[in-house]
Order: sequence, then structure tokens, then C-alpha cells
Amino acid sequence: MGILWTVWPLDSQMKAWLQELEVPHPNVSSRFPTGCEIKTVLSQLHRFNVEIRDNGIGGAWLASIVSVLGGDKGEWTLLNINEYSGDHEQQQLWFEKGWESLIKSVLCHLTRDTGPLVLIDDASSQPQVIV
Repeated sequence: MGILWTVWPLDSQMKAWLQELEVPHPNVSSRFPTGCEIKTVLSQLHRFNVEIRDNGIGGAWLASIVSVLGGDKGEWTLLNINEYSGDHEQQQLWFEKGWESLIKSVLCHLTRDTGPLVLIDDASSQPQVIV
């Protein structure tokens, strides 16, 4: 069994929740990344093999990200989008299992376009703001 990681932008509800939990965060708003932004970041992961399963608009979309060393020796994760809405549309994404360091690295690259993103694991529900 592995950890599922939810990703959420900084909106008014998320900021209020973070304040309740006393989690420091910038006072800015952000958004989910577009399909193009996700694909661009994945194409720049040079030390990883990325395999994408695209089921078209409205379908599930999955990117398997595995170190060139292999999943047993290096970092890996699965990036998921339940209903892919198009390259120029914002995508609600989440990660299934894998290495927290790799997940944070992918999100750090995405935040250059989206602004800060909040990462929440289902084991502790402790949010982390990725900038």
C-alpha cells in the first residue's frame, strides 16, 4: 500500500485551511497547471523515463516517471489526471505512490507557471506548500 498525494492551488478556501493549521504560505493565489505545462515539465526530466497513457479528452491520463536507474534503485512516481480536459485547460492532478522528493521536484517546476501549489499526503493529511 502506498501514499496518495493530492495537489491543490492556493485559493481562498485553501488559504483559510492553511491558516487554521498554522502552515505558513504566501498571500498569493495560484491555479492548477495546464496540460501543456505538465507535458513540458515531464519532457524536461532528463534523468527519468516518462511513459504517458493518454485516453483523450475526458479520459484518464497517467504519466509513469521512473529514474533511468530503474524503480528499484531510483526515484519514481505516477502522476494522474482523472479527466484530462485538454492541453490548454487546467488539470486537477494527483500522485499515486512514489518518492516524495520527485513529486516535489515536479511540482517545483510547475509552480513557475502556476504559482504555489499545496501537496497533501493521505497518510498524515499535513499540507506542504511548494513554491
